[in-house]
Amino acid sequence: ALFQCMPTLNTMVLSKWQESRRAEEERIRKEKEMDYLAPFLARVGDPPTLDHKQAKEVAETCLQDLRTRLVDMANVIQARFEKETDELQKKQAWYKQNQTSLTKEKETEYVSYCSDAMFRIHILEQRLNRHKTIAPQKYADLETRLKHDPRLAQY
Repeated sequence: ALFQCMPTLNTMVLSKWQESRRAEEERIRKEKEMDYLAPFLARVGDPPTLDHKQAKEVAETCLQDLRTRLVDMANVIQARFEKETDELQKKQAWYKQNQTSLTKEKETEYVSYCSDAMFRIHILEQRLNRHKTIAPQKYADLETRLKHDPRLAQY
């Protein structure tokens, strides 16, 4: 009876080993997909090792790319903030001109609009402030990561 269990046990061990091997291969594949330097290394021909000039170029391009993305994000948030603020000011000007002739329903709509707009403006302001706080830390984190990346040892 013990010998009859051995093939099953061997099959189970082999199956577990194959499963763990596949999982490890998948982890490595995902790691390569998420390699933050991959696009920058590709620009210099994806060499197996980098000389000083290439390492410096990759690091500086990577930092510049992050800087650009952070500035673009701040600009998008700022533009949305300004758009919401402008629309609210226009609505307030419209209300001042027409407040004497408004129905209760229109006045309720106006109050509701103002409340919603103030909420959106407040959220955008929080996002912008948070972005301004976090952006320098993200940049510093990337600088540190680049300095410790073995592929950029020449940098």
